[in-house]
Amino acid sequence: MPSCSLPINEAIGASERTNFGEDYCTQMKGVAKELGIDVGYIVFLNLIMQIEEVGINCSNWNTTGPTQKDDPGCKDVDPTQSFCYCKHAAAAGAKVEAGGSLFVKKRKVTDGPGMCTSVVAQDASGTIFHGRNLDWNLPEALRSLVADITFTKGGKTLFTGTGAIGFIGFFNGMVGGQWSASINARGKGGKLLTNLLQSLLHKSTTPSMHLRTVLMNSPDFASAVEGLSTGEQIDENYFIVAGAAPGEGAVLARSRHAAIDTWRLNASEPGGWYRLETNYDRTNPVPASDDRRTPGNAAMVAMGQASLAVEPLRSVMHHFPTFNPHTDYTGLFVPKTSYYNSTVWMG
Repeated sequence: MPSCSLPINEAIGASERTNFGEDYCTQMKGVAKELGIDVGYIVFLNLIMQIEEVGINCSNWNTTGPTQKDDPGCKDVDPTQSFCYCKHAAAAGAKVEAGGSLFVKKRKVTDGPGMCTSVVAQDASGTIFHGRNLDWNLPEALRSLVADITFTKGGKTLFTGTGAIGFIGFFNGMVGGQWSASINARGKGGKLLTNLLQSLLHKSTTPSMHLRTVLMNSPDFASAVEGLSTGEQIDENYFIVAGAAPGEGAVLARSRHAAIDTWRLNASEPGGWYRLETNYDRTNPVPASDDRRTPGNAAMVAMGQASLAVEPLRSVMHHFPTFNPHTDYTGLFVPKTSYYNSTVWMG
């Protein structure tokens, strides 16, 4: 963590004017106290998705293939091509293949911020299935802290969520018998300064904390979609939501302020039995260097709606490049049956 950001992080953690809220602020302070460290470090952990852009360059961008000059999908997320295309490496004489593709150094598991793939799908009987890969390049020490946490009240299970110890929010979660949701990054997590100012000056929360709040307060799919579609957030993201009844599946593309696109399952549309989201708006092209969308869709079509079940969907989530060297976590969920399965990939 940059030392200059520690006072800002401490101010964010101390400020109960934000939508971190008194409960979440108190939890972060309690974790910091028990660990004997500054609360700023715990705030940093909880803002890890919002500071992804720190240190991104052409050699550590989380890609699944070669970068390509003037790639429309690349320019959509990086208009100046400051990190998506290795123009400096090319100028220094790096090998550029035919067609303009440039391979960069072999990725290390700890390099760069991550990406995700989430899919929500309906089988022929109307049961909704939900799969997600978290491609984040978490260090192994942090991966060892990832855990499924079940919240109960009065002996009754309220919901289950997955996060890391010390991380107040959740990457994904489920209200058993009702709905599940996962988070995918959008817009590379946003600009660092804008995110910090949004946190300090507006009533905003992180998407992972927002998901936790909605898990606590939304008993069904419809209220979950409404809750995840509204509320001020520090950065933009995608929420992929699955329900328990036929047709209950949607991808929500979030700005900092509200959902700007809701892409629902649609049985009357060809291919409308599933929705697959990576980290790019469905109306925009994906970068050639990170096209998990095309092979992911191909894997879903190859499986087919008639074969949709937990294990076939698991196979899709394990298919390259949906599953790739950066994948840290795979989750499979069936809200109707309360099935919730997590795998953390080590090594």
